[in-house]
Amino acid sequence: MTQNVPAPRNEAPLVVDTVHELHDDQRDPQEQEVQQNLAVALLPLALIAFLVLSFAAAAWTFLAAQPGP
Repeated sequence: MTQNVPAPRNEAPLVVDTVHELHDDQRDPQEQEVQQNLAVALLPLALIAFLVLSFAAAAWTFLAAQPGP
């Protein structure tokens, strides 16, 4: 019966080559900053707000249709 042992790993460090010439439309990965797109954050918030308002309108309609005391 054979044993299931982990494979040996290469312990070489990870190297990012930034020495070569970059094109005009490329950025150096070592120097580029994180750029957040605002629409990516606002779309889920807009969907959640729409769902909350939809449920509130549905509840209002249902409760307004109930007979009074």
